[in-house]
Amino acid sequence: MSISQYPDRKKLRDEYTSLLPCYIAALEIFQARLRTALADSDVHFTMKYRVKAFDSYYGKLLKRKTHERRTGEAIPIHDIMGTRVVCPFLDDVEVVELYLRDAFAVREIERKGAGRAFSDFGYSSTHLLLEIPEDIRDLFPDLNLRIAEVQVRTFLQDAWAEVEHELIYKNSNNITPMDEPLRRKLAALNANLSLSDDIFQEIRDYQRRLHCELNKRRYSFTAQLDEIKPGLTAAAPQTGKTVNGGKINGNKATGWRTGAEANDDDIPELVPNNKDQLLLNALNAHNEKDFPLAIRIYTKILEQGCPTNIKALVLIHRGKAYFSQSNYKDARSDFEAAAECEPANNRAFYHLGVVDRVLGDNNSAMNALQACIEINPFHVDALFAISGVYFDTGDYPGALEYCEKALLVEPEAATVKEFRKMVISRMNL
Repeated sequence: MSISQYPDRKKLRDEYTSLLPCYIAALEIFQARLRTALADSDVHFTMKYRVKAFDSYYGKLLKRKTHERRTGEAIPIHDIMGTRVVCPFLDDVEVVELYLRDAFAVREIERKGAGRAFSDFGYSSTHLLLEIPEDIRDLFPDLNLRIAEVQVRTFLQDAWAEVEHELIYKNSNNITPMDEPLRRKLAALNANLSLSDDIFQEIRDYQRRLHCELNKRRYSFTAQLDEIKPGLTAAAPQTGKTVNGGKINGNKATGWRTGAEANDDDIPELVPNNKDQLLLNALNAHNEKDFPLAIRIYTKILEQGCPTNIKALVLIHRGKAYFSQSNYKDARSDFEAAAECEPANNRAFYHLGVVDRVLGDNNSAMNALQACIEINPFHVDALFAISGVYFDTGDYPGALEYCEKALLVEPEAATVKEFRKMVISRMNL
């Protein structure tokens, strides 16, 4: 190997140092462009960025030249300007990748760690080589780079990568543990972090499904109240309302029997202690208006026992199912039990007030609704319901007062606005 093939480290350092301000300034603008591209993604990411230190660059350069000499393949260095996007969940990584692919020209995507055994100790990460936008390159005529690397990973993947970098990558003697128990410990740590990522994602998926079903339930209940007694709620949902991108009304996804025909063996995925799946099944049946089946599953959850806050939640939803069957006695019993179970649960008192209003018991309704707003003074439906109670009892100034309070919380509530006009007309103002 001739001396001309050896890099001149001093010369390279001087050149690199002279370009460093240019790299830093260009990277500042580039990472700001990345943030703009991800602004609408709803991913709660953390962004890190750096210009590669010269010593690190030089070490990689020597490795690449060694590889080129051995294989004839010249591999350029694309991570001089590097950015890392770190996200909470595995599916966030996919979302970030999609947004970046839409906003930038992508030269290459590498999924590090895919298919590798945990015992290999390597980290997992998605690496994207993005073209630096032309307008950024135009701002810096001396910029000799066209590509910047963006790494996307979860917080746990990032934690492992940082440790792995110190223990293995930066290990100058390239010594990894030879002792089998120590290797097993490292493998177990790697596997546990990967498993934790999977579990976090499962929990998030469950929460999304649950929130979707709960939102459907809330919209459906609001619409039902408006049918039973117009003006019970501040705003009825619009037809075709969507929740998380899906329609509220849909077809049954399973061939369950109706509640009247069902027995415990028919309840889908009825696994002891799996209350999460039971609750999803109950809400799904409830949203499909299979109230008997929903009540059976809610009852099954309560029989198995659950924490106080979950018990109150299940009682409220079973009460809503009874309410939907016009079984106001059992509905009231469940709402009252939920309030006793969790005295700080404003929703329990609100629903108790609603059922008392439907039953025509204004005194009890007022007591429950007042208890609701003592816990949550900004519960707009409770404020509006109190206004309705005052109106029913002929106390128009009281009705107007609570209309005004509801409109302060929700100024665009059309139902409240119309009701306020009616109250004012009764007062001859």
